[in-house]
Amino acid sequence: MSITPASSKAKLTVTEGLRKGKTYALQEGVNYIGRKGPTEINIDLTEQENPGVAVQVNRFALVWFDNSGLNIADTGTRIGTVINGTKIPAKKKFPLNADDTLKFGKTVLKVQVVKKQKTGVQK
Repeated sequence: MSITPASSKAKLTVTEGLRKGKTYALQEGVNYIGRKGPTEINIDLTEQENPGVAVQVNRFALVWFDNSGLNIADTGTRIGTVINGTKIPAKKKFPLNADDTLKFGKTVLKVQVVKKQKTGVQK
């Protein structure tokens, strides 16, 4: 089954980090994951690390949630993005599936997908 906004809702849930259990909803389109900084981010992991952690870039990765499915790419960070224990090459698109784990530094997030329920007869 395809994971698309039309058929599903996707979110990331923290399994390791300072705020374990925190959930971040993925919006349709591009979602930037990172820490507060000079450029806009959608999923702010600042609260997941100890204060004072220095980072060179604030956008770690971007996740696309569109009709082609759920995909991720690392932005070229020094530490990188890890999917299910494997570091992915920078700036290459990788598909994401339900129950995949993402690691950014010490923060681990689990991909969760909920199929949208149809309510009543739609015309």
